[in-house]
Amino acid sequence: MRHCLIFSAMLLTGCSWLIPDPEPVYVERPIPGELTTPCAEPVKGKPTEGGFAELALGWRFTARCNAGKLESIAELTGPR
Repeated sequence: MRHCLIFSAMLLTGCSWLIPDPEPVYVERPIPGELTTPCAEPVKGKPTEGGFAELALGWRFTARCNAGKLESIAELTGPR
């Protein structure tokens, strides 16, 4: 039985050199400019605990904003 599988594989791939290799086709999708610009960074405040908390929340907002833009670009470009 093993010999039949080997011979059938040889017969099926024997003419594969006649078929040219497919060439990849690249499709460019337009990405809006607002998605490629980074979000605004928070401005440093006073050197107090409240200023540090505002800065940390600002960085959190910036990180979420940039992550949202990356997700939008991933949806536009489709699966890899």
